[in-house]
Amino acid sequence: YKRHAPPAVEALERKKKVLGDDDGGAPLDALGKENPVTTAAEEILGECEACHKPWDMYRGKRRCPTCGVPSLICRSCFEADRDGTKKLGRNVRCDLCVAESVTNKRELREREERETKEYERKMRQKMDDDYEPPVQRKHAVTRKPKGNPERITRLFLKNMCARQMDEAKLLEFLHPARVTHIQWLMDKSTKKFYGSAFIEAKTAEDAGSILAVDGMTVLGRRIKVKYQRADEKDNWPIPNTEVSSS
Repeated sequence: YKRHAPPAVEALERKKKVLGDDDGGAPLDALGKENPVTTAAEEILGECEACHKPWDMYRGKRRCPTCGVPSLICRSCFEADRDGTKKLGRNVRCDLCVAESVTNKRELREREERETKEYERKMRQKMDDDYEPPVQRKHAVTRKPKGNPERITRLFLKNMCARQMDEAKLLEFLHPARVTHIQWLMDKSTKKFYGSAFIEAKTAEDAGSILAVDGMTVLGRRIKVKYQRADEKDNWPIPNTEVSSS
């Protein structure tokens, strides 16, 4: 048979009036078994928010003045509030607001904002640490190489993902263009890669193909690419910048 919530105090009192409560024995339940009032009362799940006696039946439309959930108010307190003999003040709040010492809506909003910000902070940290978007390859077939009348083979790339970009991912993103050298630019103080690099394309046509990815997204960042002719004083390509697959 279906299980139902334990009867509330009000329901038990109605049951006593109908079935009686004499010494002839305890009232019987729907299955004909003894169902003492004291046993059912002990199973009541809640209490009145005003007088704190056992109670688990919602009455009327009163809500917690802080969070707005329905208030659990016993019949006596409900009738006293309705008749005006003992009004229910704003200090009568739900169990959760009392337990968390939330006394007004402003405190509730501030707490919710703190919890939301903390959740967002943890999610951003998880995204930074664990999430690695796939390198986009669909543009490799559809992109058209840019013009390169001056036959420049050195390019400057910036706004790359400093945490995740590496040689393998960059070469995969630039495919089918061929790259022979990569100079990863490091921050002078931290000595960490900060998202920019100089690269040397194998041919001018490869350089034009690489320029065509300007403005495309890789690893969640919109990459910037431009031709950057090496100065006559530059020692380019510099030693130890050859790509491993060149």
